[in-house]
Amino acid sequence: MSKKTIFIFAIFQFFVSCGFTPTLKILNDTENDTSVYYEIINTSYNARDTLRNLLNGIDKNSAEYLLEIQVIESESAVNIESNGSVVEYRVEAIIQYKLFSVDKDVLIHSSQTRGLANYDVSSSEYSNALVKKEAQKTAVTEALQLMNIIVQSKINE
Repeated sequence: MSKKTIFIFAIFQFFVSCGFTPTLKILNDTENDTSVYYEIINTSYNARDTLRNLLNGIDKNSAEYLLEIQVIESESAVNIESNGSVVEYRVEAIIQYKLFSVDKDVLIHSSQTRGLANYDVSSSEYSNALVKKEAQKTAVTEALQLMNIIVQSKINE
């Protein structure tokens, strides 16, 4: 009985204290005290719609920072069968952004982030269009998440 208890305690101790420490804390929008105005330029309708749904910008007059965002989307075939038909596509969204200080009108940081998503082609054109739109949204969301992390780190420097 004693050996079994010690063994269970050792296993429990191993799983509880495995050494995991989170590297990123996700904050709520209410905890984010930086005020950024997002300006979306030269972007397709779908990407612009996705960005508007995901970004919580504020009024330009009360913002401390201005972030210019441009989304460039591309699509390429990933899986091609021997008869030449395409079975799977990859959607790539590149977000090019520039972070400015509004009061000084100074460029703080300029870079780009990339998001990728694959989608399979089915037999229906309607379902293909829906799956493609969802893949585009996923790629833009991926790139936007990475951009937000980088921008927040540059603001907090």
